[in-house]
Amino acid sequence: MFYVFVLNCKVPFNTLYIEIEKIRYEGDAELIRNAEDNSDMLKTYKSTQKIWVNVPENSYLMIEEPGEENDLIEKHGKLKYKDRHYTLDYGLMFAWDGTDIESEQIYDNYTSKVPNYVFYKAKLAKKVRISTSDNIKRKAHVYAYLILDPADEDQTNAYIDEIEKSDLPKEDKDSEIQAARDALEKKAVKYFEWIWVDDENNELQMFLKKTETTGKTKTEYNTVKLVVDKDFDYKIFETTLSEFKVKQVKG
Repeated sequence: MFYVFVLNCKVPFNTLYIEIEKIRYEGDAELIRNAEDNSDMLKTYKSTQKIWVNVPENSYLMIEEPGEENDLIEKHGKLKYKDRHYTLDYGLMFAWDGTDIESEQIYDNYTSKVPNYVFYKAKLAKKVRISTSDNIKRKAHVYAYLILDPADEDQTNAYIDEIEKSDLPKEDKDSEIQAARDALEKKAVKYFEWIWVDDENNELQMFLKKTETTGKTKTEYNTVKLVVDKDFDYKIFETTLSEFKVKQVKG
C-alpha cells in the first residue's frame, strides 16, 4: 500500500534544539549498498548540523559544520527570522536574503505550514524503536520512497507509450517496458526516513534518522541530540544575523 501525505501542521513544541550527524559516502555502487560495512573502501565525509527552532516565532537556524578532513563542504547555514529567509555564506560573511523568491525560501520541518518534508508515494516499511545519544528509545515509523527527476520520468513515460503503441509482440513489449522502468529507478534518489512518533501514535513530522542514496553516494542523517521545550538563548537568531552583511537576492 502506498500513501501520499499533505502536511499542514507544525511540530507540537515551543522550542527545539537538535544536533544531527551527517555522513556522506562516495564510491562504487556495489559498495554503497552496504556503506557502513564498506566505509574503509569509500570516501567518507562527516559534518554536524546544529538546529535551533522557536516554533511560535517561526524562527529557525541551521548551521552545518564540516568534520575533520571534510573538504566536500564548507560551513554554511540557513536562517529564518522575522519572516525573512536567509542563506548564510560563511566564506563571504553574507546573509543572502531570498525572501522574495519562492525557490530561495526556507521550508523547514519544524515551523512551516508547507515543510520541506514530503512523502512521495511513500511506503510505510516498518515500525521500530530507535535510540539517540541520550539513550532514550523513541518510537518511529520507517518510510521508503523515491524521488525521480521529472525530465527522466517524462522521457521514460514517452518511451513506454511508444513501445505500447508499437507492433512488437506482447512478451517483447513487457520486457522493454520493465527494462525502461528499471533504468529509471536506478536514476532515482532513494530515501528511508525514521519519523518520530509520540506516545499517542501521532507522527511528529520530523525525522530521527534519514538515509538518501543515489547510484554512487549515500548520505546518512542521524539525530544525536534532541532537546524539546527547554529554554535556549532566543538572541541566537538576531545575534547570528548581526554577524553577516545582508544581501538581497534578486530574481
